[in-house]
Amino acid sequence: MKTKVIGRMIIILIVLILITGGVFAYLYFGTDLLKSNQQLFFQYLGQMFDAQDGFMDSRLTEYFNKKYTGKYEDSGKFSVDINMSEMDSEMLKTLNDFNIEYTGKIDNTARKNEQDISINYSSDVNFPLKYKYANETLGLQTDYVSSKYIGIENKNLKEFVEKFGVTDTTDFPDTIDFFSNVTNQETVSLTDEEREQVVNTYASMLEEKLTGKEFTKTEENGVTSYSVQITNQEVKDLMLTFLEILKNDQIMMPKMEELFKEVLDTMNQNSTEEVTVQSMIQQMIDDINDSEVDEGTNTITISQTDKKVSAITVTTNSESANVELKITKTNDSGNLTYGMEMNVIDSETQDNMRYFLTASYQGLEQLASVNETYQYGMTGTIDGEEQRLVYNLNCTDTFNDGITIEDYAEDEIQVLNDYDAEQISTLMMTIVERINEVNTMQMEQIGFSEYGNPIMYTYPLISLTMLINNQTLEAVDKEESMMDESNQNNIPDGNSSTSSEEMMNQLQQTSNDLTNATIEQYIGENRGTAIRDLLLYVSTTNVSKSNDDEKIEVRGDIQMSGNDTNMPSNIDTSATYNVELTYDENQNVNEIIITKK
Repeated sequence: MKTKVIGRMIIILIVLILITGGVFAYLYFGTDLLKSNQQLFFQYLGQMFDAQDGFMDSRLTEYFNKKYTGKYEDSGKFSVDINMSEMDSEMLKTLNDFNIEYTGKIDNTARKNEQDISINYSSDVNFPLKYKYANETLGLQTDYVSSKYIGIENKNLKEFVEKFGVTDTTDFPDTIDFFSNVTNQETVSLTDEEREQVVNTYASMLEEKLTGKEFTKTEENGVTSYSVQITNQEVKDLMLTFLEILKNDQIMMPKMEELFKEVLDTMNQNSTEEVTVQSMIQQMIDDINDSEVDEGTNTITISQTDKKVSAITVTTNSESANVELKITKTNDSGNLTYGMEMNVIDSETQDNMRYFLTASYQGLEQLASVNETYQYGMTGTIDGEEQRLVYNLNCTDTFNDGITIEDYAEDEIQVLNDYDAEQISTLMMTIVERINEVNTMQMEQIGFSEYGNPIMYTYPLISLTMLINNQTLEAVDKEESMMDESNQNNIPDGNSSTSSEEMMNQLQQTSNDLTNATIEQYIGENRGTAIRDLLLYVSTTNVSKSNDDEKIEVRGDIQMSGNDTNMPSNIDTSATYNVELTYDENQNVNEIIITKK
C-alpha cells in the first residue's frame, strides 16, 4: 500500500515538474515576463534585421523586384504644401495649386517606357509633355513645340558631345542605362546564416559596450519601450568600434561594394586614387577621430508592439539643442508604412523644427496593384512664425503582362544624333524660345510672372532660398509703392521714409544673414561632396539675385561665376578642400576661395 502511494507521489511530482518546466519555458521563450530589460532591448534590436518581422519587409523586397523586372501601368501626382510666414497669399495659393500628374506604361522586359505628363499651374492652365524610351532612344514631345518627339539615341554619346567642341570626354559614358535601378538581389541579400552572423557580431559588440548600463522599461498605448542612456563620448567610441568592425567585415563589405558599384564608378572617374567602400569608411573613422565631443547625453530606445519591433529612437540633449530622431515601421491590415522623423528644439529661443519622411505601401499582399505614398518636408516655428514646406507624391503601379509599347514610327521623332552641331544648336534655340514664350503667357495667366515658374520651388534648397529672397523683394516693392503714394498725395509724414528704409534694410539683412550663415558652415576643410553641396546652394542663391553686384563668385582651384548655373566639372568628391570667404563692405559674403589640399 505504501509503495503504491509513493509511486503515485513520484508520478505526480514528475508531472508537476514537466508542467512547471513547460510553463517556465513558455514564459521565457514565448513571453517577455522572465527576461531583463537589457535582454529585451537586445532581443528587439536584433529583430530589426529579421526577414519577416524586421524593418525590411520581405513583401516590399518582392514588390520592388517585380516592379523593376516586369510590366506595369503607372499613374501618379506630385504636389506641394507651402506656408512661409509673411508670404503673399496669392503667391502661396499659386504654389499650392501647382501639381504634376502622369500616366504611362513601363515594360522592363523590352526596355521601354512611355509617360503622359501634365504640369498643372491651375485648373485650366497646364503644360502637357510626353516622355518615351524605345528603340534605345529617349524622346520628349509637347504640342506647344512640335507634333514630333525630339530625341537622343542612347549610344555613342561621347561622339555626340564631341560635335560641340568637347575634347575631353573621359567623364562621359557612351550609353546611359535607364533600367539599371534593378539591383542583383542574390548578390546583395543576406542568407539566413549570414544575417544571424552579422546580427550576432554587432549585437555582441553593442552589448559589450553597454555592459553595466541601466536599462529602463516604459509602456504607453500598447507600445512597450526599452531604453538606455549613453554620453556623447560613448557614442563616439561606439561609432568608431562599429566602423572598424564593418571595414573588415567579410560578409558585409562585398555586399556594399556591389550595392554602391555605380556610385563608386562615378566617383572614381574624377579621382586620382581608387575610391572603395572600405576607403570611405576609413575616411569616416579619421573624421570622427579628429572631431571634438561636446558634453551631452543620448537615449537609445527600442519599441515593440505585439512582440514585433516597431521603432528605434535616439534622443540627444545638449546645451544648444534637444534633438530626437525616430524611425518607425507599422503594419496595419497589410498596409506597410515607414517613417523617419527628426525634431529639433533650440534650447535658447525654443524655436522648433520637425523634418520628416514617410513612405506607405498598400496592396503588397496580392501584388496586383500597389499604391505608394511618399511625403517629405519640414514644419515648425521660427521667431514665433509658422513655417511649412511639404512635398507629396502619390503613385499607383498596376501589373499587366499584356501591355505593349510601340516603337517610334519612322516620321514620329527627330533624332539629334543625325544632325551636326550647328543644326542642333539652331533647333534647340528655337525650342527654348518657344517654351519661353509659352511660359511667359502661362505665368501671366496665373499671375506668377514676377516669380519665374512654380516648378522652380519644388526643390527644397531652391525653395527656401528663393522664397526668402522673394519675400524680401516683395516687402521692398510694397514699401516703395507706399512711399510713392504718400509723396503723390503730399501726405506729410516726417517718419515714413525713415521707417520704410529701416524695414527694407532689415528684410534684406535677414536674407543676407541666412546666406552668410549657410555658407559659413563650410569654412575650413571639407570633403568634395560637401563642396558640391555648397556650390549648389551658391548657384541657386545667385539665380534669385537680380543685381549682378550681389552675386557670389567662386575662385581658386574650383571656379564659378555669379551667373553660372552648371556645377564645375573638376570637383573631386574624394578629395579634401579648404574654404575661405571674403566679405563686401556690408559684411555679406561676396567671394568663396576653394583650395584643394
